[in-house]
Amino acid sequence: MACTNSRKEYMSVKDLQKVLDSCKLGLHQIDEVWPNIYISNVGIAQNRSTLQKLGITHILNAAHSKRGSIGDKKYYGTSVVYCGIPADDSTHFDLDVYFKPAADFIHKALHAPDGKVLVHCIMGMSRSSTLVLAYLMLYHDMSLHKAIKRVIQKRAIYPNRNFLALLLDLDLQRKRKHRTDVLIRQVESEMPRSSSFLGCTEDRYETPPASELQRLLWIKPGSSSHLDEVRPGIYIGDMYAAKNKRLLQSLKITHVLNAAHGKFNVNTGVSYYRDTNITYHCVEAFDMSSFDLSPFFYSSAKFIKSAVSTPGGKVLVHCAMGLSRSSTLVLAYLMIHEDMMLVEAIKAVAEHRNICPNSGFMEQLRELDQKLGRSSAV
Repeated sequence: MACTNSRKEYMSVKDLQKVLDSCKLGLHQIDEVWPNIYISNVGIAQNRSTLQKLGITHILNAAHSKRGSIGDKKYYGTSVVYCGIPADDSTHFDLDVYFKPAADFIHKALHAPDGKVLVHCIMGMSRSSTLVLAYLMLYHDMSLHKAIKRVIQKRAIYPNRNFLALLLDLDLQRKRKHRTDVLIRQVESEMPRSSSFLGCTEDRYETPPASELQRLLWIKPGSSSHLDEVRPGIYIGDMYAAKNKRLLQSLKITHVLNAAHGKFNVNTGVSYYRDTNITYHCVEAFDMSSFDLSPFFYSSAKFIKSAVSTPGGKVLVHCAMGLSRSSTLVLAYLMIHEDMMLVEAIKAVAEHRNICPNSGFMEQLRELDQKLGRSSAV
């Protein structure tokens, strides 16, 4: 939220920079910004006597590289647990793929006996502070604005514009998932129980109205993770999962379908996966009710079918948040190639992941359901 009386729902990078500029602290070599979490520059990180006096047990180096700062067990000894992230303080580095692993490392460090963690980069201003902010958001349920306000009470920090934009993406994703959880709780008690619900008339299936389909989405006990397997070999995920090549390789993902391709969306592409064996396919779609996604239903379904038909094939279908565009394409695939009715497809996917095709996409899926002309005895 913006730091004004008429608060905006979403902040911009410029808004965040104004908040950062409000910090009146001088830049110190090291500061404790949260109980037992320290941010420092590389000079402190390489001063083993100072670290020992402070009782540091874990070190997260956000600038691990030959040109930056190198650390390992050999340098720090067995008394310190070390984690190195080879991040560049640049306008193009995708630091967001390390948000969750870094947050997990910090969380684990704080729960170790007498745990104290030092997070550092070269200056202790951009890379290191970005990872600490992500930790506060992920493990302490803070908004980005609140996390920044808390940290700048203790230390002058200044994540670069790229990192602020990545943190804003994380903030937006968390807000949207929170609203999803609230809506789920609101509609659970309002679920209609009549026999005519969800297209079930006397002996025939009919495509239900969009309002009834939306209700079905909210009551399913799906997950809200970065990535979920919704059918054997088919995963739906967000941009963080799509950019985490280590995760994709660990899951043995062989194909990626990006439903949000483009300069102003999730701009990965074939070149991004060139050092993997992943086959890439893209759809340049926008998550707007006015956008016609239906021309991509059959080509996307064909790609998914080809992926799961390949021996050992696994496909990740993703967009920015893994809620609307990606789920719409997976639902279309299930209807086209697995002979499911729309209601059956929604139930199958929503059982494993919280999804929410926008109203326009839902209408397009309804039209596909009607076009396929399936009926079912009930």
